[in-house]
Amino acid sequence: MKATLFVSLAALAVAACGDTQESETMTETAQPAPVLTPAPIPTVAADGTALVPGAWTVNENASGGFATYGVEGEDPSLTFDCETATGTVTMTLSRQASAMEAWRLDAGGEAARIDMMPVDGPFPLVAASIEPSLAIFHAFSEPGQTVTLTSPEGAPMQFPTHPGISRIMQACS
Repeated sequence: MKATLFVSLAALAVAACGDTQESETMTETAQPAPVLTPAPIPTVAADGTALVPGAWTVNENASGGFATYGVEGEDPSLTFDCETATGTVTMTLSRQASAMEAWRLDAGGEAARIDMMPVDGPFPLVAASIEPSLAIFHAFSEPGQTVTLTSPEGAPMQFPTHPGISRIMQACS
């Protein structure tokens, strides 16, 4: 009886070892390879209000860099342009204006007045030179947040943030 019990236990132990190796091999081959996907593009702010349609494009080059926000194939709604030679960052909005306009920027828990001037360009623009070291502009690079630019008429334009904007600000700081 002891011999039968010992043989039965030994057979169970060998069978269990064989199952473990087999299931480990099956688990390793059954898992799909990871696939990198882009982050979803937000369409609404945290409070449920609509964002300006579009996506950010960030580019750097020898003379500085720029970040544009807009719908592909259309004029950008918002642009940050850095010229490293002068340390100048210019913020432009796609908008028709004939004189200086006072805009309100709400970002990162702060608010600021931005005086925007009409500029010549390929399409109607208003622009302002900004100080890239100010925290309110670094809020544009905080992931998952929104910033609001409010026109002189009180119409808000909400934009999602993008971490790449920090590189544009740092290049001119």
